Parts: sequence; C-alpha cells; structure tokens
Amino acid sequence: MPAFNSYLSDLKISILHKLHFVILVTMLVFVTENVSAQNFNIEKIHCRLSKEDAASIEKIARYEAAFYNAVFDTQKNDSLKINVHVFGRKQDFKLTPDGENVLHVASDGYYMENTGDVFVLKTEHVNAALLHELSHAFLHHNLRNSPQWFDEGMATYFGSLVVEKDQIFYTPVTGRIERIREMNEKGELHLADFLNNKKRWFGTINTVTDQYTIAYSLIYFLVKTNLNLVKHLADELKNGQPAIVTLSNDFGGFEFFQSKYISFYKQQN
Repeated sequence: MPAFNSYLSDLKISILHKLHFVILVTMLVFVTENVSAQNFNIEKIHCRLSKEDAASIEKIARYEAAFYNAVFDTQKNDSLKINVHVFGRKQDFKLTPDGENVLHVASDGYYMENTGDVFVLKTEHVNAALLHELSHAFLHHNLRNSPQWFDEGMATYFGSLVVEKDQIFYTPVTGRIERIREMNEKGELHLADFLNNKKRWFGTINTVTDQYTIAYSLIYFLVKTNLNLVKHLADELKNGQPAIVTLSNDFGGFEFFQSKYISFYKQQN
C-alpha cells in the first residue's frame, strides 16, 4: 500500500540520530557489495536522474537488503530482483496499473507484489517514497501475509530516513509523534484493537493516515527501546504467532507494553 506524504514536511534531521549504514548490527555496511544491475533495474520515464540520484537509489536498496538480511538471518535479499520505474510526469504515472488510485490518496509511489515492480513519481520526496516502497518489496520477500500494521509501519519508518551523500540520517517524524500524543490524550488510541485488526484499512484520508501513524509509532518505539525487539517480532510473525502475543511476552504482559509505549511518547519532544 502506498504511503501518504502529508507528514514529509515534518522531517527534521538530527545529528544525534545519524545512522552510518547501521540499523541492527554493526556489520550492515553499504560499501561491502554493489547492487547488481541484473537484480536492480531502474527505468526512467520522461525524467532525468543524475549520477547522484542513481547512486542514492542503489544505496537505499543496499541498505534495506542488509537490514532485512539481518532481521531474517538470510542473504537472499541480495539477489531479490526489483524493477524501479521513476516517472517525471504525473500523467504518465497515472497510466500505471494503480497510479490513478495512488494519486487519489495523496501518495506518489507504490509496490506491486505480483510483479516485483516499484512505481514512483519523481518529486522532492522521491527518496522517501523509494525507501517506503522498497521496504514493502523486501519484507514481502521474507514474510508472507505480514500484518498490515507491521508492513506499513516498517515502510513508514524507512521512509523517514534521509539519504545525504555517503550517510543516511534518521529523522523522527514530529507530526506523527505529536499526533500519537494527541490521540492518547483524547482517548482515541486503542492499541489492542489496532494490533488485533485483520481487516484492510479503510475510511477517510485522515482516518487511514492515523493508521499509518500508529503503525509507525509502534515500530519507532520498538527500535528506540531495543532493536532486537523488531527482529524477534518478525521471527514470531513468520512462525505464525500474533504480534500482540509476542509483544505481551517480551514486555511481561500487554498492559506493561502499553504503559511503556504511552510513557515513551509522553517524553518525546
């Protein structure tokens, strides 16, 4: 599912959150291998990509492949074939299989699992869109039938990374964090219902945006608490265990998990 871009303006680079090619373990280093053109293809449709743009896209793919290799204890993501189509004109993007619907919900990219294709409209947020959609590609390659919240939460988390020269910066999405605090204060945050929901998200743009926000907030909380929690959750999801059970076990009960989550966001600036 595509990502809404309404919070992209809230991204702020923080030196304290720099990620020097590392996310789970210190061995996730970009410079070890190149992405083979055989497995990673970029098609440009009525747009230009500078050498820097192309390098950023490949850097994004290497980063995410390394991340998901570490999460799932595999090397198979290095050989995953992904076709990236970058469009310079909105009218051309609309002609893609789901382009019209994606633009209707204020997004500028999507991933098609059945073909392994990523479609992105080139805007000022193109790297964020690619980070988001490539996360879908890699996660689906490793975990079939992922809960929507985990799939979109991971993708939205990746979409908040910023590529700058030879570094990737983590940028907390202040708009989403503020929204979580607001929802909690209004009594609108129901984590158990959210985690247990097996239906696809639907409703107004604002309603679905809130679903993305909660999903992102769960991943962000787990990453900041202990990166191994993400790996353990992914492993248990692959084994068929519901997320709410894993989180309850990891935190000594769901009430303790929820309490720590709420406390964490109350302390965020």
